[in-house]
Amino acid sequence: MQLALQPPRGPAFDRRNANLLLAVTFWAFTYALFTYRANLRYGDAYELISAVRLVPTLIGAALYWLVLARLIDGTGDRPGKPLAVLATILPASIAVLIARVVLDQMGANNPNGFAGDLRFVMVWGGYFGLWASASFALRVVPRLNFSAEPSAGAVVRRLQAKKVTPRHNSAMIARAEMLERLALEIATLPSPERKALLACFASPGRYETADELELLSR
Repeated sequence: MQLALQPPRGPAFDRRNANLLLAVTFWAFTYALFTYRANLRYGDAYELISAVRLVPTLIGAALYWLVLARLIDGTGDRPGKPLAVLATILPASIAVLIARVVLDQMGANNPNGFAGDLRFVMVWGGYFGLWASASFALRVVPRLNFSAEPSAGAVVRRLQAKKVTPRHNSAMIARAEMLERLALEIATLPSPERKALLACFASPGRYETADELELLSR
């Protein structure tokens, strides 16, 4: 009974879970990166948990999740556009910068001031663009078909869509019977005449029956 009440889990459900996991991973990566950067800069004086790093990286992870869910996945079977994904780097960086500035105004511990905020956002924006571009390449590019030749399934569907009329069917049967009679007649000819006739078929006109008639000259 409980299994029957559970909603079905499809590809969209799996993508939502994957997007959430990627966003959490992106936040953990950026927070650990800037924490290590602060440790290199301030030594033992740095703070492991700092609001000036925690809040902007959380906002950045939420923006990365929005890019994954709204732009990279696209709508339905239509994938996102690469320019739309790249265009999010600057607005996302500005949003993170505003969050840093607001925290500074609220009295957060930021000894570097606005210059430190700019350096923080420049580094964060580079990693945001890298993660967004990699996510687009790994998720969208395999769904695109760059082959100029149609797939076998497309060819079969196109052939099935063509309607074969009785008149067309009878014409094909008559053509096959004519080719069969012609092949039998050529098979009775002497070898020199047969080769001369096949040489005519091998002219630039290139009839479709030339390959079949070549077997008779062997």
